[in-house]
Amino acid sequence: MKVHLVGAGGAGVSALAAVYVARGDQVSGCDATASPTTRRLEAQGIPVAVGHDPTHVAGQDLVVFSPAVPSDCPELEAARRRTRLLSRPRALAELIAERPSITIAGSHGKTTVTCMLGHVLEQAGQDPTVLAGDGGSSRAGRGWLVAEADESDGSLALHRPRHGILTGVEFDHPDHFCGLDDLVALFSAYLEAIPGTALVSEDDPCARRLPARHRVSYGFDPSADYRCRPDGTILHRGQAVARLQLRVPGRHNLANATAALAMATQLGVEPGRAAAALSSFAGARRRLERLGSWRGAELYDDYGHHPTEVLATVQAARELPARRLLLVFQPHRYSRLNALLGELAASLKRAAPDRLFLTQVYPAGEEPVGPGARALAELVPGCRFCPDLASVRAALEEEVEVGDLVLLMGAGDIWRLGHELADAVQP
Repeated sequence: MKVHLVGAGGAGVSALAAVYVARGDQVSGCDATASPTTRRLEAQGIPVAVGHDPTHVAGQDLVVFSPAVPSDCPELEAARRRTRLLSRPRALAELIAERPSITIAGSHGKTTVTCMLGHVLEQAGQDPTVLAGDGGSSRAGRGWLVAEADESDGSLALHRPRHGILTGVEFDHPDHFCGLDDLVALFSAYLEAIPGTALVSEDDPCARRLPARHRVSYGFDPSADYRCRPDGTILHRGQAVARLQLRVPGRHNLANATAALAMATQLGVEPGRAAAALSSFAGARRRLERLGSWRGAELYDDYGHHPTEVLATVQAARELPARRLLLVFQPHRYSRLNALLGELAASLKRAAPDRLFLTQVYPAGEEPVGPGARALAELVPGCRFCPDLASVRAALEEEVEVGDLVLLMGAGDIWRLGHELADAVQP
């Protein structure tokens, strides 16, 4: 079968490419611009055109598109007339329905838990297929399908896995949901539809209240079925079964690893073997990912964009050796900034980096609405507002000293500055 991917540079769409290739399909793709992801696909033998053209879909049996691609894209209009057309969420739902599958959902930690569980199953010899949203950790195998399940557009409702994980529930995606109740209803329906193990965070006040047919809990809470102590010891219903010793820092990653170990154990992996596999897990892309060094400072990149993620990631970065921690934060979407302005300000204050640089909102296709990132900067004492990436770089050139840690954070294009600095010729 010939499959064409529109928006192939996106993390979700690019992850599907490996699965289609592994099952013998002839895969091609396109995107508006070239990127590290499109270049990686080309290195794997998948041709990716730059730009959209109706001729790309000629002769294709299936066209899969990213929801980020405009609906009036000429390529999509041509596909609607000529061939079968699926959005990425619907294509993922079909793959999940075709084979034994596990999905990971929740407001935070989905990507890391997906990668961790995939790593454990791979190390246990189960050859999983892993579909993660970090643009680099996906793989195709013959065993379990382990897939990150996104809630941002409501498409989580399409998925029917055998087993599932829920990491937590917080309000986000105000461009799609009116309030927390809408998200709670979506995640509740997700759990209720799972016929096998539904693994739920006992630490999350919303998630812990949601029912499931075969509910198993995990977390730091003493009542969790799989409980993690602060030292990494895992207790299963009160009995110590393993101890986590992770390469990735942060209390949130202990929770993520507990989820991965718990689900792997439910699937038959011995807990000690799961813990040993997790000790070699090096992290997901854009999740406190080290990029290199610049002017004697260590550079890290992170996808965090929600107040909870910002605080957890900065606290994790504090565990790394550094003279000072400099945070560059790029807010993502005007709708999110407007809805969570107070929470973001409080999170940045609590995180208390030694220096804070705030750049303008990455719009992700939205029109500018509201006061913008400058209003957030005014709420955080000591914050320096830099309207664009060039001014951020200029500010860092003034400020950075040997031994610092520079953390660039956001779900937009802030990663470009990180790579630019990491690739710069050292003085």
